[in-house]
Amino acid sequence: MRTYLDLFKILGVRRLVVSSLPGRLAYGMIALATFFFVQEKTGSITLAGLATGVETISSSLTAGFRGNLIDKWGQTKPLSIFVPSWVALVLILSSVETPTAIVVVSGLIGLASPPVNLSTRPLWRVLVGSENLRTAYALDTTITSSTIVAGPVLATAIAIPIGGSAALWATAALMAIGGIAIIQMPASRNWKPEPTQGNSMALLRNTQFQILAVEGLVFGIAWGMLEISIPAFSTLQGTPGLSAPLLATLAGASIVGGLLIGSRKSVTTPLQGFKWASFAASLAAIPLVFTEPGWSMAIVLGLLGLGMGFAQVFHWEVLEAVRPQGTATSAQAWLWAVEGSMLAVGTALGGYLVENVSPQSALLGVSIGLIISTVYIWFYAAARLPQADKPLSESQIIDVLADLESPAE
Repeated sequence: MRTYLDLFKILGVRRLVVSSLPGRLAYGMIALATFFFVQEKTGSITLAGLATGVETISSSLTAGFRGNLIDKWGQTKPLSIFVPSWVALVLILSSVETPTAIVVVSGLIGLASPPVNLSTRPLWRVLVGSENLRTAYALDTTITSSTIVAGPVLATAIAIPIGGSAALWATAALMAIGGIAIIQMPASRNWKPEPTQGNSMALLRNTQFQILAVEGLVFGIAWGMLEISIPAFSTLQGTPGLSAPLLATLAGASIVGGLLIGSRKSVTTPLQGFKWASFAASLAAIPLVFTEPGWSMAIVLGLLGLGMGFAQVFHWEVLEAVRPQGTATSAQAWLWAVEGSMLAVGTALGGYLVENVSPQSALLGVSIGLIISTVYIWFYAAARLPQADKPLSESQIIDVLADLESPAE
């Protein structure tokens, strides 16, 4: 704790944390704010899931594009374009009524996602220096994860008593405040792009990266189904207010798992850790189909989140170990493009299953997806990723901590 307190004494650190917080909170709110607005406006859970999924897929597929703009222009111009565009589109969404307009505007919101995290992460190197970088990344990752927990809670707290439109307005306001705050930071305005890292085509032709991308494809579908199943099931049961605490339980346990593993001594290799963490998560997901929104689901989600927190850290360690030299940024961006796109597919599929088949069918799909992912890791991927079966260096661990944030945001 003392180390973190010392970090806040460095000039510019407190301003960076405070400036980035509203925008990150807006990202934590947008999915559930959209879901409640669309479900309230149309009465369709399927359409609500589709709109949320379209937002996610359009955002993830264009993550690399936004990163390239920052590498080319610096931070000020891209943020000055994307922040007002995103805010305006969220406000427009709160006023549309037809299904076609809802889906189209949701897609545009994803395309206009302001690169808040892509802009924040490089500033730590400027502000704290290499000797404090690992502590800074750990702090930044914890703050980001906390907004993932707080965002759905806040969106639900506004949407249930006031309405989905109000939740969207609050989301837009937070992004406007946070975006302007980052743009006005001297560190952001003075930041200069580094030389382009790696070649995207060489990365996509890399066998080890392709193996991780396939695993990400399966995992993304399962996780998308889970994220939509919770609010959809809660809404059908007549208790939509349970969505936020259940999602918060999942995200909060994931944060705890990530912090526990992230602060550990290197007692296992990335590959072995990833194998066992994935196995633990899939095992925890098996009883999910027998739960309902309430205590039973919260307990299972807590165990699942803990396992996924472990797996997330080891997953990025595996990527760091096997990626081609000079592809630190592009490897993460492209992997998120795969996972985020499939997460969107899972969101749309999960919403359809909940409304047209049963909530249990969607939860069963989550368990099956995680089991398939684990089997793939153990019996196919592991033998083909020998580089990941060695301990990481200190510099690689720092890069892993830097990569624990979504490039789409």
